[in-house]
Amino acid sequence: MARGLSNAEIVRELRMREATVKTHVSRAMAKLGLANRVQVAALVLA
Repeated sequence: MARGLSNAEIVRELRMREATVKTHVSRAMAKLGLANRVQVAALVLA
């Protein structure tokens, strides 16, 4: 996510199902209290 990859790109790199990636992304954002991927990238790169 921090590299700006879409779910489909993450699926290809990690060889996971798209549903799994979506679940991981949404749970990570919820735990961090973030609303979108831009906020995730800003947090990781800060």
